[in-house]
Amino acid sequence: MTATGLFLGAGASFESGMPLVWDLTAEIKAWLTPEKLRELNTGWRTQGTGNPDAVIESLVASLLNQSMHYENILGNLEVQFKRPSNLRQAYNGLYGWLVELVYHLLYFRHVQNETFIIRTLRYLEGIAGLARENTPLWIFSLNHDLIVECIAAHYDLRLDCGFSGANALPLRDKRGLRLGELPVQSLGGDRINASGLDFTNLSEPGINLIKIHGALDVFTVNEGRDLIKLAPTGSGVRGVLQSLRAANENLLYADPRFLGGKAKTINEITYADEAGVMQFMRRTLLAGAFKFDQYSTQVLPHAFLKQFQDYLLRVSRLVCIGYGCGDAHINQILRHWLEFSGDRQLELVAPGTKICPSFLCHVASQVTLADEFATDYLERYALSPLSTWERAAKAGLRGARVRQRQTRGYA
Repeated sequence: MTATGLFLGAGASFESGMPLVWDLTAEIKAWLTPEKLRELNTGWRTQGTGNPDAVIESLVASLLNQSMHYENILGNLEVQFKRPSNLRQAYNGLYGWLVELVYHLLYFRHVQNETFIIRTLRYLEGIAGLARENTPLWIFSLNHDLIVECIAAHYDLRLDCGFSGANALPLRDKRGLRLGELPVQSLGGDRINASGLDFTNLSEPGINLIKIHGALDVFTVNEGRDLIKLAPTGSGVRGVLQSLRAANENLLYADPRFLGGKAKTINEITYADEAGVMQFMRRTLLAGAFKFDQYSTQVLPHAFLKQFQDYLLRVSRLVCIGYGCGDAHINQILRHWLEFSGDRQLELVAPGTKICPSFLCHVASQVTLADEFATDYLERYALSPLSTWERAAKAGLRGARVRQRQTRGYA
């Protein structure tokens, strides 16, 4: 039996309300206008921080450049940090602040749209169907979102992300009083560097998931040495989203000296542990131009890319959904995987997919192109056929999002 795996890009979550790169760019630029950025910097200066004008104006120029999406903008900040200059740290700090902005935009897409996410999971039900046919279904995702986690919870599927340890963190209100516990899974840095992710289910139905570029619910702790992943606080999609909300709203260190009464550090969640000692959880989203670059530092361990490469070997048929083939480090792994055996097959699924990517032309006989939206492709694997009404509703939702993109000028 052919072992099928899924590789998910941004297009795989588009119809569940998650943004594509230009969608997110439009949101950022609509809020972070040049005037807003300068105003924020003035406020930061009154607090004893702030950035030099040259750094702010450099970011302003990027924001005004219509050819640059948010990953390009972040990449430009990274380049400035790499160059010898007394402004390097200012560029690095602004990079971290902008990544945190991306995190929060994605975070609110989840916690404010629970009903919509649940409604659209029906259109992604094919993932559940594939998970029940494969032992297991390997999913490799570039997405930071929690749509796969929501699918697993909604359809009561086993989900293994390679985190084995169990723990709980104290939740508190803004006065610092304890409210309860947040369950988390853990993974030691020594473990991932020595032997990789700790997958304990390699031959059972369900989903084994690797988030290659970090995720909303994955953080580094202990000064970046170890990782934790949020665990659901209850059943179903609500349990997944409640955990995410609790981490961002009630995992805190009460301190009246800070705005909102809780301590704040850039791109981290600052919280009080059981003993009341300040601890830090650093967000793992990888964004910009230097993901897994050997000469760059990043929050997420470089070993995650090696884990993708290693566990991809367990798959003989890989379905890439919504991936634009824009990441060189990913393309190289896909190419080598195909080159190793003529029995391996790659399917590229995305609207407008008509030509084999140039880096795969020499193995084009092993590549199948599917000019389809993610939900149309996955419908063939759904647990039950969609009704006429469901297909019409799906088409209506999709049409509304596509028209919105066309109105904004980047469809």
